[in-house]
Amino acid sequence: MRTLTGLLIAILLNPLFSYGESNYEKAMKNAFQSLNQATTIEDFRKVANQFDRIGDIEEDKWPPQYHAAYAKVMMASMEEDLQKKDPFLDAAQLNLDALEKLEHDESERLALEGFLIMIRMSVSLDRGMELGMDCGMILNQAYTLNNQNPRAVLMLAQFKFGSAQYMGQDTSESCAMFEESLELLQNPDNKDSEPFLPVWGKNLAQILKQQCQN
Repeated sequence: MRTLTGLLIAILLNPLFSYGESNYEKAMKNAFQSLNQATTIEDFRKVANQFDRIGDIEEDKWPPQYHAAYAKVMMASMEEDLQKKDPFLDAAQLNLDALEKLEHDESERLALEGFLIMIRMSVSLDRGMELGMDCGMILNQAYTLNNQNPRAVLMLAQFKFGSAQYMGQDTSESCAMFEESLELLQNPDNKDSEPFLPVWGKNLAQILKQQCQN
C-alpha cells in the first residue's frame, strides 16, 4: 500500500502526467510549427485561429494571445486590398488588449503594437500624420523597457528608417539598428527560457538591411 501511494504521488507531481499542461504544450508546438511554415494570408489565418483557440482555453497564458495578434498583423501586411487591412488589425488589437490583463513581456507587446500601427499607417498618407507620433512613442517605450529585445530594436529601426526616408534625411542610424537587431536575433537572450516566446524578425531584418545596402 505504501508503494502504491508513493507511485500515485510521483505520477501526480510529474508534469508529464499533467493533462492540461501537456495539452497546452502539444497545441502550442503544433501551432508554432504552422506559424513557421506560414507563407500566405490563408496560412496565417489558420495559425491565428489555432492560437485563438488555445488562448480561449489557457486564459492565464500570454503567448497564445500574442502569437494570434502577430499572425493577424502578418495577414494585414500581406493584404493588397487596402480596405481589408483594418479588420485584420482590429482583430489583432483585441489580442494585444487581452495581454494587458495578463502577466506578460511588455516590451514584446509594445513592439508588436508598433508594428501593427505601422501597417495601419500604410493604408493612407493621412494616417502617417495622425498615428506617427503615437507609433514612435510606443516603439521608444518598447526599446526603453528592453534594448536587448531584437523586435523592439527592429521595429524602432523600421520606424526611424521610414521617417528618415520620408523627410529626406540620413538613414545610417536606423541601418545600424537593423544590424544590431540581426545580431540579437542570432543570439537571443531568452533561448533557454520559456519555449513559446516570440522569435520572429530575422527575415524582415535581412530585407531591411538589404534596402540599406541598396
